[in-house]
Amino acid sequence: MMYDSEDHSLFLTPRVCYFSAAKGGASRHMMVNGSSQRMAIKIKCSNNEIFRVSPVYCLLEPGGSQRLQIVRDPGEAKTDKIVLLYRYTTHSNPREAFHEKENDDSSF
Repeated sequence: MMYDSEDHSLFLTPRVCYFSAAKGGASRHMMVNGSSQRMAIKIKCSNNEIFRVSPVYCLLEPGGSQRLQIVRDPGEAKTDKIVLLYRYTTHSNPREAFHEKENDDSSF
């Protein structure tokens, strides 16, 4: 997993994970909202046949945290991407926050 080096309000630890194509594997990460606003998060993947992420959508209150689990099944070795999209919201459902057109997504 690769990441950009820009400063964001969403913190992810660890920021990198590696998997064996032959064996697959799992990786646990912690997402933390470093802002003063409620944040909706959506996780996208370029290959949903090999990768599973949990949760796909979540809300993080200011200073709140959420565990992220990434599972890779055995399969062909290739470059795949997992992207965390986040936006500030007042919604109580994170899916609703991503159906609004007026907000810009930030990605990690």
